Amino acid sequence: MVIADKKTRVEETKKQEGSRLYQPFRALGYITSSIPHSIQYRGQAAFITTGIGRSFHIYDSEKINLLFVGPRFDADVVSVLSIGDETFVSSGGQVTICQRAKRVGELESVSRGEISNLMQFGDYIIAISEDNAVVIWNRVTRELFTEIEFESESFTVTAVVHPSTYVNKIVIGSAQGSMQVWNIQTRRCLYEFKSFGSSIACMVQAPVIDVLALGLLDGRILLHNVKLDSPVMQLAQEGRVTSLSFRTDDVPMMATSNAEGDVALWDLNNKRLLHVLQGAHDSTISSIEFLAGQPLLLTSSADNSIKEWLFDGQDGVPRLLRHRSGHFASPQMIRYHDDDGRIILSAGRDRSLRYFSVFRDAQNVELSQGSLVREARARKVKVNELRLPQISQFASNPAMTKDWDDVITCQQNSTNAHTWSSDRKALGKYTLMSSDKSVIKAVAISACGNFGFLGLASGVIEMVNMQSGLSRKTFIGHTKVVTGIQTDACNQQMYSTSLDGTLRIWDFSSGKQLHCVELPSPSSRLMLHRESGLLACICDDASVRVVDSESQRIVRKFAGHRSRITDMAFSNDGRWIVTSSLDSTIRTWDLPTGHMVDWFKVESVPVSVAFSPAGDFLATAHMDSVGIFLWANRTQFAEVTLRQINPAVDISSDTTLLVMPTTAGLSADDEGADQQPVESADEHDGVYLAAEQLTDNMVTLSSLPKSKWQTLLNLATIKKRNKPEQAPKAPELAPFFLPTVLGTEHRFDLEAKTESKDGDKPIERSRISTASAVSGLVRALYRGQETMSFAAVFDYLKELNPSAIDLELRTIPVDDDLRAVKAFIQACTAHLRSKRDFELVQAYLQVFLNVFGDIIKANAEELESLLVELRKESKSQWSTVDGLIRYSACMVEFMRTSK
Repeated sequence: MVIADKKTRVEETKKQEGSRLYQPFRALGYITSSIPHSIQYRGQAAFITTGIGRSFHIYDSEKINLLFVGPRFDADVVSVLSIGDETFVSSGGQVTICQRAKRVGELESVSRGEISNLMQFGDYIIAISEDNAVVIWNRVTRELFTEIEFESESFTVTAVVHPSTYVNKIVIGSAQGSMQVWNIQTRRCLYEFKSFGSSIACMVQAPVIDVLALGLLDGRILLHNVKLDSPVMQLAQEGRVTSLSFRTDDVPMMATSNAEGDVALWDLNNKRLLHVLQGAHDSTISSIEFLAGQPLLLTSSADNSIKEWLFDGQDGVPRLLRHRSGHFASPQMIRYHDDDGRIILSAGRDRSLRYFSVFRDAQNVELSQGSLVREARARKVKVNELRLPQISQFASNPAMTKDWDDVITCQQNSTNAHTWSSDRKALGKYTLMSSDKSVIKAVAISACGNFGFLGLASGVIEMVNMQSGLSRKTFIGHTKVVTGIQTDACNQQMYSTSLDGTLRIWDFSSGKQLHCVELPSPSSRLMLHRESGLLACICDDASVRVVDSESQRIVRKFAGHRSRITDMAFSNDGRWIVTSSLDSTIRTWDLPTGHMVDWFKVESVPVSVAFSPAGDFLATAHMDSVGIFLWANRTQFAEVTLRQINPAVDISSDTTLLVMPTTAGLSADDEGADQQPVESADEHDGVYLAAEQLTDNMVTLSSLPKSKWQTLLNLATIKKRNKPEQAPKAPELAPFFLPTVLGTEHRFDLEAKTESKDGDKPIERSRISTASAVSGLVRALYRGQETMSFAAVFDYLKELNPSAIDLELRTIPVDDDLRAVKAFIQACTAHLRSKRDFELVQAYLQVFLNVFGDIIKANAEELESLLVELRKESKSQWSTVDGLIRYSACMVEFMRTSK
């Protein structure tokens, strides 16, 4: 059938500002940053709010599970404060109020730059501005209450605290080492303390009234009585003090932290150092806090981790109870580990190998390298100094996960490779050494999971048994560093690339070289798509060359990147190759056509990419980001039309950067706000746009589910089937005051009946007659009869459920010379003439004719003209849609008698 009125729309091609294929989905691995956390108590439960880049997280303290993720702000978050259901977030010089991670308002803006150190003071919010002022808002009205300005040369504000029981007074610390007491109501300085000789980094209220704890930049901790202006205690630690906290469960203990990641515990009774947690974190500890009334110390650090320490020993030394962490340095290589695309392995510059779950953040964990904490304490060194060197390359295969180690890694400038177990989440049994003492540069695991391969700097390739760790075979042929190793699905051939500019194909069993392919440029990475047998090589000339393993020929060359290619990945079906480069672009190349079909530019240089085996996500890692970013593949849920992109013409250096995914994931609220406009296929490629009604020669069904009209036709049967066997009985009325029986025992007289007075007779509720009320259907019919447009009638019926539709049809009035009945017949005729919603109109007609069949028979002469038109439109469509709904007996009889 030829459709004559097909509509298309073609416009001029515009420069692409986003990605056709990929849409930002979510980010993995973000826990916290260098911003101090905020704790909010709700009963016995405590909730932790941390800042992460341009958003914030809310965790529960019981298991450190992620509860809420805040919205994305335009600038980095510099301070957070939780009060009740509200979270105050300072970002870009503005304080935003969120409830359950949704924006609900803002505090009155002030033009003073960044706002930091948010603190609650009764109904007020106090903060420090970038231009050296203390800003105070009314939390209830959200209006600016007052501002206290200081001269930077004489008093630079660094910390603010409210002393307990001091009404309307705050103590302000400075970088000059002095403090001032201010009354916020009168804006007067009441007292100024002499300088302590070092900058005040932090201040907290001690459990004792009038005493404040001060942490100084030179490592001293002072307990000072602000009422008497006299020192109470002075302690000292190594490194500047970043945070302080007091234990509140009747144990006189104070905890302090420094910029090196150490936590010092102090016995306040004996005024001595109790213990030092060396290397508690791998970076600056931004905040520590004892949970109220509990022997739990919570620490958060710039190393992207939160830790809870439990004091349950007699010596007062805590143990790590639970923690949540991610990479604290950027990942350098990421790969999907399983066949379902649920697990990602990541090796980072923080010398760790991490296991990430795409769907459950609680399963994210670092693969253990042994008892490093205990050994670090014994040696009195940092934990990071005992880690293995940074992983330069790794390979994994889950085929034998339950039997032996399934991950193998090589480290920078190391002659050893290590096996790991993803099942135990720990370092494996074997340390594999190179036979000639040369550095191991590349690793691989066979498709069966039984054999591992080591590519050496000398050009030798060694095959080892993953179960026993013993060497099995040696492949000799390359003259320079081996950069990539791959094996086929049947263990028949092994492929390798080297800086000598060759791609060599080896016999898996004998170890003999079968073929040697000369590449125009040395290859730095090799990847194999096992189903198609295509080998992709990243070459030093910023191009990717694809070699067919069967014919040993270069079949494709993809060039266009303006800088070195950092990584690549095959799509799950082998149709695309995705590449990342130092030019901050991620490009997708179509193998069948040999063209680039998609590209986008990001704000951070991508260093690694991985395509999900399920085809739903593209995962990327970036140079200055500690997270892993997931991009949803649009082709999984929508039709995407691809076109060839010319790298020399369609790509410019001033392209708008694509917004990175956030931990909140893609939501309907910010889908259009953060995403750059992407040219859609239906705008620029002449794609056919489906009209609501294709042609007048077709009958269109409604898009509503079948239950909408099938339930309506069988409503009587459904009600009969669901009818209860026995009607419910009303409970017997009991008197409001139960009478009691006289006697020694207190018993109610249940047999007594209250006597009702004449004025206490129950009032009968007047029943409202529904006959006089005009229903929504009747009103729509009358309006349609006046305008001769009945579309609103069926729009109204579509919104009702089957029971409501049945009620509307049965309550059509028959008075006023059958005006409503005639209007409904006219509405059905007009809708059938438009050839839309065929099955719905037939369903409504059957119910209508079953109810008003006798009335139609009695008034056949009056309704004859209307019924003839209805019969004509219905009959013309029965030939197109056969047997959809049967007419009722009265309509069939009318058709037979009207011939």
